[in-house]
Amino acid sequence: MNNDELVGKIAEFLNPIAKDISQMKTDISKIKTELFHLKSAGDALKSGQDDIRVELTKKAEKADIHRVEQKLDKSNKHLQDHEERLEALEEDQQSTHKN
Repeated sequence: MNNDELVGKIAEFLNPIAKDISQMKTDISKIKTELFHLKSAGDALKSGQDDIRVELTKKAEKADIHRVEQKLDKSNKHLQDHEERLEALEEDQQSTHKN
């Protein structure tokens, strides 16, 4: 077997391997592209979840503030009732001392 025949046999053997390697490179490139898309989707999802967390925190804070306002209103009503009672007692006491 001469050199040309030997080179031909080696080429015959290596050509399918080279095609397989080329196909693998293409497949790997596609996989990298898909991974990039998945990473982008994951980042977008995380960003959306972060936004939802912030909004929920704001709503929780608003609800807490509302509850505090309700408690203050109730306390103010009690104070007002007590003030009215004290004023009524003072008026009653003053009218009792006048007589």
